Amino acid sequence: VNDRYAMDPSPIPKYDTPKLNDCKALQIFGAGREKKIYAIPPYTHVEPLKFEDREFKVENFEGKACARCGSTHSFLDEVYDDEGKATYYCNDTDYCDTQKEKQGIN
Repeated sequence: VNDRYAMDPSPIPKYDTPKLNDCKALQIFGAGREKKIYAIPPYTHVEPLKFEDREFKVENFEGKACARCGSTHSFLDEVYDDEGKATYYCNDTDYCDTQKEKQGIN
């Protein structure tokens, strides 16, 4: 942040990280376990950490669907079972429940 600070707020989706750069609004994040609050002033330069061996990449859920409601246009959480198989679920459970109701899924 501002070519000087590193921050580690509560997790936010990677696709939101680039939106923090030069944002016209004050951004406030809580880190509850650390008992800290992070604030990014408006129009501040923000970029994700990058490493030589690990580039920053935004999640890509193309071709994936929520296992509960079937949504292909919401942010998905990737969850692994005991066998290592990935399953995808909507990050917003209220949205997911609404989609299920619209489709008549129990």
